[in-house]
Amino acid sequence: RKIRFITPKSSTQQVGSVTDVLLPVGKLGVTFRGSAAPPAIIKRVLENSPLMHKVTPGVAVDTVTIKGRDYMQLNATELGQLLKDTSEITGRTMKLRNISDSSLFAKMPDELEVVLPAGKLGCTFAGNPPMAKTFRTHSALASSIPPGMFVDRIKNKDGYSQSGMTTRELVDLLNEYIEEDGRILVLRNVKTQRPSERETVLPEELCITLPTGKLGVSFKGRRLARITRIHDESKLTGHVYRGMIVDSITVPGGSSFSGMTAKEAAKILADTKVVGGRTMVLKSPNSAYLSSRNVRSDDQSVGMSSQDMTANFSTTQSIRM
Repeated sequence: RKIRFITPKSSTQQVGSVTDVLLPVGKLGVTFRGSAAPPAIIKRVLENSPLMHKVTPGVAVDTVTIKGRDYMQLNATELGQLLKDTSEITGRTMKLRNISDSSLFAKMPDELEVVLPAGKLGCTFAGNPPMAKTFRTHSALASSIPPGMFVDRIKNKDGYSQSGMTTRELVDLLNEYIEEDGRILVLRNVKTQRPSERETVLPEELCITLPTGKLGVSFKGRRLARITRIHDESKLTGHVYRGMIVDSITVPGGSSFSGMTAKEAAKILADTKVVGGRTMVLKSPNSAYLSSRNVRSDDQSVGMSSQDMTANFSTTQSIRM
């Protein structure tokens, strides 16, 4: 007689192996353990479960992908709630790994930078601090912003950044610079990181070519003009920032002005509004390189003397252009 020994198939995954399981809609008939800390581990598969023979008790859940977003580092309670909340969504997948493969599990970073395209983002934000909540079907950001990360800061290519925002302020900034390519959202892990303190960092210097006509900005400043408001219809929306100092204005033909008060800057811009090709240099209030005062009373570009322009000016008055 001959006896042949057969090695039975293991009921657990081999080290380093991974299984992606497509989840049906409705109840899954699976229970999990591991509520204290991630990962969640499959505890039991009910006999009537649609996942019977597809998943194995003792295997851990690495990630769950829903509408292009990867949910990771979930404990049993968080996973159970997520699966319940999304039970009617088709196309969900669950990635399973052997619990011993701890180094291979997906981990949410403490901080992540996401580069934004110009135009609408196709997502909504809510909460304090702001978090991405919903995404439109074809949103390019759905797979770029991991669940569980909040928006800590927004940065523009020119050096501008803002932290400590409310959701309303974040949305306003995204809309204000909607045509700006290369904006960056700095995200932080809500479980491991705290929001940054409120801070606005302005670019060191901007040189803006001005369109003709009204600009739609307001200035204040008895000593140096600074931008205090950018109106809804402003032609400079997305190009300038509130709080920046008007360092100089150059008018084609050789006229150049610097170190202006708000009233002087407004008058110069008003008197030259039909001139194309004007440039305005803006600098940070903290700049160590502000230009010296140069406002000539005999310059033909403006119709009022320096003395006249500063007369009866109040520091609380806002001059609109």
